[in-house]
Amino acid sequence: MSSISASHPVLIAGAGLGGLCLAQALKKHSIPFKIFERDFKQDFRAQGFRLRISEDGITALQYALSPEIWNLFEKTSAEILGLGHLGRLDALTAEPLPAGGPPPGARGGLQPFTVDRTTMREVLLTKLEDETQFGKYVTHFESNETGVTVHFADGTSESGALLVGADGVKSTVRKQLLPDYPFLDSGSRIIYGKTPLTHQVEAELSDNLLGGMCLLKEDEANGVPKTMLLEAMRFPKASSTIEHINLPTDYIYWVLLVRRDDLSIPDAELLSLSNEQSSDLALSLTEKWHPSIKPAVIHQDRSQTATLRVHSVDPAIPDWQASTNVTLIGDSIHAMPPTGGMGVNTALRDASDLARRLVDAHHCEKSLDGLVAEYEQNLRLFARKPLATSWMAGSKAFGLQPVEQCERLSF
Repeated sequence: MSSISASHPVLIAGAGLGGLCLAQALKKHSIPFKIFERDFKQDFRAQGFRLRISEDGITALQYALSPEIWNLFEKTSAEILGLGHLGRLDALTAEPLPAGGPPPGARGGLQPFTVDRTTMREVLLTKLEDETQFGKYVTHFESNETGVTVHFADGTSESGALLVGADGVKSTVRKQLLPDYPFLDSGSRIIYGKTPLTHQVEAELSDNLLGGMCLLKEDEANGVPKTMLLEAMRFPKASSTIEHINLPTDYIYWVLLVRRDDLSIPDAELLSLSNEQSSDLALSLTEKWHPSIKPAVIHQDRSQTATLRVHSVDPAIPDWQASTNVTLIGDSIHAMPPTGGMGVNTALRDASDLARRLVDAHHCEKSLDGLVAEYEQNLRLFARKPLATSWMAGSKAFGLQPVEQCERLSF
């Protein structure tokens, strides 16, 4: 396998957070790379809401980012509210439930950051304009002894020393590389939502929902059992423009989780709901909730609501035969339930670990032979723990069914 060079760069499929973290680390260490993103422009679609960046993610970003971009990341983070506890309320009465443990993502020795995903993506795209191409959907790749060639839907192709699939759960890179990889359907469905934190909303909402992360529960005795996790997102510097980034206005991030079997809507229809239809479903499911809680859903931004499947790879993460010049990071290889708050941190950790190995090989003028296998073995050893923790947290707080009962998915 050839070494990385300007004519044989690292090829990154996907401009999500993991792919961009890898790109920033390569740029910081003067290693040639190119990014190919399937979306036609940076803001082509909504990029999600609140994320918690904890110890593994922080360590990865500190390695990957230049001091200038790390400073930008810090400045654009949200205010930390009540991170040390997880409030729990009965959704019908607004009465406290027995206290839970620390919220997802709260563990670790470093103070976590709370970020808006779209904002963080803007930060990680900073100064990568020359290396990023949008509207480039990977259809397939071809490997040979000198590297890899990637082919795109527009008929073009690019060649490089290494292809990194950072293209998410439905990764076309993984689909070709590991066609039988075990993705699972957890049996749960989630509705993501965002509610602008206006003066009206603050006045109508229970104070318990404004001081940090809160879990709302409606048990089976009252119909469809459901759980909502929500958290206020406040940006102290939102009134000022931070370089090229406009911070969002304050909002409440929420996610409503329901078991698939408790919904009367067929799965094919449920997973194709529009933003407006997802909004209506959330309103219907929370119709009987307490008046001090319902405003979080009533005043939602209807253009931002989405219904998704909770899926995951098998927490055991089986071994596979490594390629010499194609590998994967993040959700493309170890998607996990969001219930542990660990998916993004594990993806960032992947990116920094792979970058360290590439930096060492490039600067020591070593071949990349064996690098992918070593990286992937380390990835499996690390990712099994956050996967198991995510399933355990999901089972305890949200009623995720056991892994053994989950259906196999084919992406």
